[in-house]
Amino acid sequence: MNMQKLSFFDCNAYFGPRKLCMPGSFSTKEELFANMDLYGIDRALVTHAFARELDPVEGNARLMDEIKNDETLSPMWVALPHHTGEFAKPDMLIRMMKKQNVRAVTLLASPAYYFFSLQEWNCGELYSALEDARIPLFLGYPQLDPNLDGLYTILKNHPKLPLVLTNANYRIARNLYPLLSRFDNLYVETFGFKAQDGIEDICQKFGAERLIFGSGMPDSSGGGAVAMITYADISFEEKQMIASGNLEKLLGGVKF
Repeated sequence: MNMQKLSFFDCNAYFGPRKLCMPGSFSTKEELFANMDLYGIDRALVTHAFARELDPVEGNARLMDEIKNDETLSPMWVALPHHTGEFAKPDMLIRMMKKQNVRAVTLLASPAYYFFSLQEWNCGELYSALEDARIPLFLGYPQLDPNLDGLYTILKNHPKLPLVLTNANYRIARNLYPLLSRFDNLYVETFGFKAQDGIEDICQKFGAERLIFGSGMPDSSGGGAVAMITYADISFEEKQMIASGNLEKLLGGVKF
């Protein structure tokens, strides 16, 4: 087994004070750094807990302030539909992101977060703006319907929008594989997809370029996420693509 050192760039981590911090978890940026060091994760694309749980506008601002002098953390903003006036319109959002060099967005649409529809009638303008700028959109499986019909609609209507499915589980392959086959703008974050030989199977069927490393910290342990890639039965080149190369390519493809 090739045990060359991989460079990991985490696409799914966050920090900041939380409503509920479970035993064994953490909340501060310093604790995130400690866990990254422990598990050999070099960089991370991060959101702020305040943006996730309380207010995206204030939370995104806090994120930018708290990571402004750190080269290992890159910002991902939490966005909302603009219709109520509590969040920027899509064209303004893109301008704000360009000004602050923010190259990724996530939507948290569920009763546990902000409870809004991801359908075209509500978020279509936002999807189109992100698509035009090629800004990757990160959507968690828990935010979507279990059969991924909503994900199909987004991908069909916005074929140039890079879309990363995060927080997947081992049971979704029957619905996920047809989407991967049909839409080359769909990517899958690795840590939740714990199907037996799932990493190897996606690499064989669709290519390693469709997988993006993520840890799920602080809700999950980064150790297991790193191990899934380190010990996968694929080439070192494929592992490095998944560990950091694919995410670097997505972020580098943004067209402000």
